[in-house]
Parts: sequence; structure tokens; C-alpha cells
Amino acid sequence: MTSAHDRPTATGPQAAIVGIGFIGTAHIEALRRLGIPIRGILGHSLDYTRQRALELGLHPYQSYEELLADPLVNVVHDCGPNDIHVSSNLAALRAGKHVLSEKPLGVSVAECEQQVLVARQSGLQAGVNFTYRGYGAVQQLRDLVRSGELGELKYVRGHYLQDWLLLKSDHNWRTEAPASETRAVADIGSHLADLTEYVLGQRAERVLARFSRMHDTRLRPDSAQVTFSSGDGSGTPYRVSTEDQASVWVDYAGGVQASFELSQVAAGHKNDLMIEVLGTRGSATWRQETPEEIVLGSRADERTVRLKQPAHPFTHYPPGHPEGLPDAITNVIRAFYATLAGRPSPYPTFEDGLAAARFTEAAYHSQLGGEWVSLNRAAVQTREEQATEVSR
Repeated sequence: MTSAHDRPTATGPQAAIVGIGFIGTAHIEALRRLGIPIRGILGHSLDYTRQRALELGLHPYQSYEELLADPLVNVVHDCGPNDIHVSSNLAALRAGKHVLSEKPLGVSVAECEQQVLVARQSGLQAGVNFTYRGYGAVQQLRDLVRSGELGELKYVRGHYLQDWLLLKSDHNWRTEAPASETRAVADIGSHLADLTEYVLGQRAERVLARFSRMHDTRLRPDSAQVTFSSGDGSGTPYRVSTEDQASVWVDYAGGVQASFELSQVAAGHKNDLMIEVLGTRGSATWRQETPEEIVLGSRADERTVRLKQPAHPFTHYPPGHPEGLPDAITNVIRAFYATLAGRPSPYPTFEDGLAAARFTEAAYHSQLGGEWVSLNRAAVQTREEQATEVSR
């Protein structure tokens, strides 16, 4: 007797998920909402994959090779740890699969450049899940900024503050990453950097950054675990080389200046992402924790709230019916699959992932040298120039 996984199915996009933690599960929920078939999942170990597959009612792949060899999989969702993105994304593209990767696209600019080149050469769709673009109010903020209603754009203020790594005993694989990968900047700063570039329609040109740590030493839990520790103060000490928080100043093309505050040790802040755009006639502020509102300011000291527009393609319920993070993730995935089906809808691409990597790398080098660092916007080399490297 064959399983549902083994039976032939109708043609059309079918997905496989690599990495089935918090964000991988969110991708699965979004795909199910959209009615997109999921062929199977692959976790960090076979036992874990089988356990989660049983819970989710999905097929467990025994290896990445098995997943890529499945002829009915045509989209791979890469939701694994940062340091596997480059290898898994490249393998998927070379196997003829479209890719929707979690961010960061890679842990270095070089890794991201290579993925952009391979994606271009393949002709396949290659996206990065910058979730916050998926909010309807963010789309509205972008339209507002570009309408000229705020006047000439001058400044951006932004922060992304969390407290999930506040305690020395709070542990996650990110806290053991090497310094050059960064943590607060790569993990949450990349979201703010992408969000700002998307809203402004301008790329960052140079940055000045300062990193700091609240804890030079943290505690690794004595028992194996995948996600966070309980914060109970037990564990084995280890040295930390990545930053707990960062201050970053950014100059954008067109003369806009920005200041960002990033922290994963800000007590009382859970997922506090904020962006405020200031122009010569007014300001507009959006916060992820109140995602359906844009607060407008003027010289008359008026502060008005503009709610989401019910007619926007990324808005699916009328005002007063909240839409949040799962809806934003679903909107990004919806746009990716709509484009795959021949109905082009903008989604964040590998090129946007490369832009975020350039921001992160420039911030890292800036804090090392204590000076402004330009983001290298040199064009990625042509296919012909890279043919030998890409074919390795």
C-alpha cells in the first residue's frame, strides 16, 4: 500500500521544508493556508524529523539528498540555521528547485554574491523571507513615503529591541557564532536595514557602527536543546564574541540619514521593531507590535493614526480584524508563489539578501575600525566572468 507521499499528484508547485523549528513551522502553516502542497520536511536529525513529521502529518525525509532527488518537489524552503543557507540553497538551485530562504541569505557577502550568481544563471526564482515587508501597513507606509505627503525625506529613526537573551543563562546557537557573523546586526538589524531600504526605495551607502556586549561570558545548558534555555542560571560557561547590542548610523542614496538601535538584551522589549520616516512636512511611524497602524505627525503637533487600507492586496480582513506576523509571512510566501504561477507580485529576492549582507558586513568592519565604511555596490560579475567558479 502506497502512502499519500508516494502517489502521483497534480502538477503545480510542491514544497519541501528544511529546518522545522519556529520559523519552519510558520512556513508550513502559511503554505497550508495558501493550499500549497507540502511534500515533506527535514530537520536537524532523523529522530527529530520523524517526531515532527508525525506531529504535523507530513513525510519525513531521511536526508537532504533524498529531498532534492524527489522529482515532485520544485520549491525548497530553507529555514535552517544561518551557516547552512549557502550550501543548501546552492544545492537546491543546482538540483533545479526554486528557493525561498530565511534570512540572512548567507553569513558573508561572498556567500551571498555566489548565491545571487547561481540563481541568475539558473533562471529559477530565489527569494528571501524578509517577513516585515508582508504587513499591509508597511506597504501603505511605502506608498505614503513615495507619495510626497511627508515632503522631502531627511531622516529615519529606527530600533529593533528584544530581551530574549537578557540573562547570562539564555542560550541559543546564535550566541556561539563567531564575531564576524555578528548577532544583533545579522539577526534583527538585517530586518530593519531591509525594511528601511524597502520603504525609502534607496540603498544604504555607508555606515558607522558601535557594538557592545552585556555578557562576555554565557552559560551553555547542560542538557541538549534546540532553542532557548530556561534562564535558570545553570550550565557550562563559554566566551561570547558576538554583540548583544549595536548602534548604527546610516547614510542612504538621496541624502537621507538614519540612526538605528539594536538590542537582544533590552529588558521588557519582546519584538519591538519600529521605523519612523521624517520629512520636511511631516513624519510617519510604524511599529511591528501595533502592526495595523501608521502614526502621522505634523508641525501642528497633531498625531493621527491611519489604519490599514482594506483594499490593499496584502490586507485580507476589514479594519478592526487584526492581522499579524503569520499573515505577514503568508503574504511574502503568497507573492513568491503567485510569481511562480505567472502572476508577478514583488517579493524580496536574493539581491535583497545580498544588500542586507553588505549592510551587516560594513557595520562589522566599521565597529572594528571606528570609522565610516562604504557598502560596496559594485555590480556582481557577469555569468561569463564567474562561469568557472559557479560550476565548481
